[in-house]
Amino acid sequence: MNCAVCGNLGVVGTRYCQDCGQRLPHDPPAAFVNVAAVSIGPVAPESNGAVGNGAASNGSAPWGTTQIVLGIVIVLVLLFAAAGAAAGIATLYSAQEDAVATWISVHLTAIAIIGTVWFFGLRHCQSPLSAIGLDSFSMPAKRAFLLAAAVLAASLIITSVYALLVSWWGIGFLEPPDLDSGIAFDGAAVLLTFQALALMTPITEEVFFRGFIFGGLLRRVGPRWAIIISALVFSAFHLSLGVFIPIFITGVLFAWLYWRTGSLWAAIAAHAGQNALAVGFGILG
Repeated sequence: MNCAVCGNLGVVGTRYCQDCGQRLPHDPPAAFVNVAAVSIGPVAPESNGAVGNGAASNGSAPWGTTQIVLGIVIVLVLLFAAAGAAAGIATLYSAQEDAVATWISVHLTAIAIIGTVWFFGLRHCQSPLSAIGLDSFSMPAKRAFLLAAAVLAASLIITSVYALLVSWWGIGFLEPPDLDSGIAFDGAAVLLTFQALALMTPITEEVFFRGFIFGGLLRRVGPRWAIIISALVFSAFHLSLGVFIPIFITGVLFAWLYWRTGSLWAAIAAHAGQNALAVGFGILG
């Protein structure tokens, strides 16, 4: 039998439909039969019968659209405040002003994101790590990280093809800007740049855009619209027309990866890999 709402095949014990995000009746066999062989991935056994623990796999995020909208507005305001404060502090270190400003801005933004997500979402949860998708996978971890590698490769290929096409067509305003090598520290201190851009940024952005926004939208609009909306917000936050399309596609891929694996760690790994490569090539270039 299929889900009574969207017709998707599923697994006995699933609390939310993995296709449309709708909550299922308390008696799951009435809507779903045991067809684990055709579900989105191997089932991780759990005491409550749910598939995985993350919001991406069971639609369990308790926050709603109002909290998401308020969170977006507040983070956007704090992002500009963080950039301004970082720029002011960085003037004290003129030798590496851009690098210092970037490092401080990343960490102030991280504090703003974690605080906002906690206030509007996680403080209402009995298991915050589970609600944000940071506790386990709905498939074997090895398979999840192989998917993350595939998503990373797809994102890099799509971004490269996009850059080549807009350059070939001469659409200058749509060309992705080059990464400024000045944002990287000199010498061994470059590790601080990687820590900020290839570790801190992927964690906090995935928590906000996939864990909070996508996770909160999943059971309300279903996975397809949750993926599209969260990717649009992710792209808009980068405030650059030149990267809007490739960042949107990357956001779609990362949200799909979170939903598919049931864990935010796979998306964080793919995001970290992409940022590390971008920073590395930016420094070398």
